[in-house]
Amino acid sequence: MITTDGVVIGKHDQGDNGWYLKVLSPDLGLIDVSARGQKKQGASNSAAVQLFACSTMCLNDRGGRYYLDSSRPKMLFYHIREDVQLLSLASYFAQLISFTVTENQTARDIYRLLANCLYMLSERSAGAEFIKFIFEMRLCTELGMIPGLLGCADCYKTESTMYFDIPDGIFLCREHFLERGLSGSGDTVEITAGMLEAMRYVCLSSQEKLFCFNTPHSTMSTLSRISERYVRYRLERDFPALDFYYSVSAKQ
Repeated sequence: MITTDGVVIGKHDQGDNGWYLKVLSPDLGLIDVSARGQKKQGASNSAAVQLFACSTMCLNDRGGRYYLDSSRPKMLFYHIREDVQLLSLASYFAQLISFTVTENQTARDIYRLLANCLYMLSERSAGAEFIKFIFEMRLCTELGMIPGLLGCADCYKTESTMYFDIPDGIFLCREHFLERGLSGSGDTVEITAGMLEAMRYVCLSSQEKLFCFNTPHSTMSTLSRISERYVRYRLERDFPALDFYYSVSAKQ
């Protein structure tokens, strides 16, 4: 018997009475868990198998396959399932994790990041774009894809206006931006020193202080789009849940 915490980031039918769960565990990485009989009324683990529920799970390991034996819910984040915009954003986070985390991978920091972001979404403790920006940039950091945050890649200066070369993950001052001939490149975006500082904070601060900063709404909207483009370049793919998130957000 194995005991581990886990967040359910995906589920699909297992016959008429059960579920196959996709669970992010801090100890086991991303695992598939069979939850037999949990569709029945009054099933003992019905709370733990809800999408985005966080629970302590007791699992039977049978030849590398995990079966849910018992569970103790910790946080259900039920407000997320009541709001289609929050649900679509949480689903985007789940797709990112499904693409980047594997089984038997220690994922304590990524698990903690997801749990904290789900809590912030569920409690509406911060705006969706703020949480999205934090999740995207910090996930890249935990995966070893942190951009060069010291300053200009050529001279290390930080000026009031900087340029972020998204494909290379570097920042440039105006002099070296022009020197490299990147003017007019759609893959290089102009940012302020304050935006660079926000990126530094999210990538380098402790998880305890991750949400402890303020940025104007207009600035956060820009940062959210930049972090999203950075993720797409690093992972070389699009994510359907993100497109759905924007389609839902446009109607609200």
